[in-house]
Amino acid sequence: MASDKRSLQIHRILLRKKKWLTAVSSITDFPDYRIEEQNIMIQSFIRGFVAKRTVLSAVIASTLLLAGCGEAPQVSAPAPVIKPALTEVVASQRASDLTFNGVVRAAQRADLAFRISGRLTDIAVKEGDQVKKGQRLATLDSRDAKTALEAAELELKNTEQEYRRAKAIFEKTQAISKAELDKVTNRYDLAKNRVEDAKRKLEYTQITAPFDGIISEKVVENFAQVQANQVIMTLQDLSDLEVVIEIPHRVMLSGVRNTRAIAELSAIPDQQFDLQLRTYSTQPSPDSQTYSVVLGFEDLKGFRVMPGMSAKVLPVPESTQGKNALITLPLTALVPDNQGKQFVWVVNAQNHAEKRYVEIGTTYKDRVVIKQHLQPGERVIIAGVSSVREGMPVRPYTDNNGAQ
Repeated sequence: MASDKRSLQIHRILLRKKKWLTAVSSITDFPDYRIEEQNIMIQSFIRGFVAKRTVLSAVIASTLLLAGCGEAPQVSAPAPVIKPALTEVVASQRASDLTFNGVVRAAQRADLAFRISGRLTDIAVKEGDQVKKGQRLATLDSRDAKTALEAAELELKNTEQEYRRAKAIFEKTQAISKAELDKVTNRYDLAKNRVEDAKRKLEYTQITAPFDGIISEKVVENFAQVQANQVIMTLQDLSDLEVVIEIPHRVMLSGVRNTRAIAELSAIPDQQFDLQLRTYSTQPSPDSQTYSVVLGFEDLKGFRVMPGMSAKVLPVPESTQGKNALITLPLTALVPDNQGKQFVWVVNAQNHAEKRYVEIGTTYKDRVVIKQHLQPGERVIIAGVSSVREGMPVRPYTDNNGAQ
């Protein structure tokens, strides 16, 4: 029995040291143990083994769960959306590519007419005549006007005498009342006004030159019956000429920034004349919905330039004066920021959009001159610019008009 107890202690030590298989196999080596005792020991061992395995499995599962929570699952990023973009390659243009058609006219001109109706009795000039300021040009039959003036002067003479007598009586004897003196005074004033009116009407029977110039057109012939304000002839000062052009409303909306231009006249080939901006209208023509811009000649170079000649006007941007090339872009390429500056979207070598601030100049039709910060060969987005963002990938494409 002493040896059996010793052996039992050894089995318990083996169980504590987790040498379970050795312990189980050695239980049957104790023949002195009853079968019931052996079964109890084996069942105790199995329960302990199963419990320990369950705990170990739970620990392993928990470890795997915690490891899974530590890292998010790897999700691939979506491919960036590539925006199709209509672009234009920046290129230098000749100034002659941007022109406006115009007509030469005299800066000082006048359509001359009588202020009253009557019959022409004398036209003292003909077309092409040089005249001086104040020179008589045409006369109406003035007999009725002279008669009216004589009658008015006679009435004035009579009322003036009446007024002087009434005034003297009132001041010396007061034999007449103040009201009676006022009536005489009013008649005298009316008589003076009639004389002045008759003199003006007599003057209106003549047309005199308002300035030095040339008679460019005579509309009616002598002895014709004319109406008040009917044009008789046109006077122009050919010493000061200008060109008038018409520009569309989109150009006016961008502002008239340029002040210089060059004129080419079809009647005088191979010659260019410098022009300077003078005036421009702010109301469009009701028919064409365009605005008039007037540019004056600086030097006619001795050539005989005449009103009515057709002209081709070539604007000269401030940044390219003295040069023959300039850079322009469509107005649709410009994007304003919240500070009033303008920028464009440039497509870089990697086909990404880059913001580029630019300095703009004069607008011609639907294009604008870019004075600085763009170089020939660069690509600029010219449509859909409001949806472009910095660094956005784009796919440039070409339209039917040459943009690419």
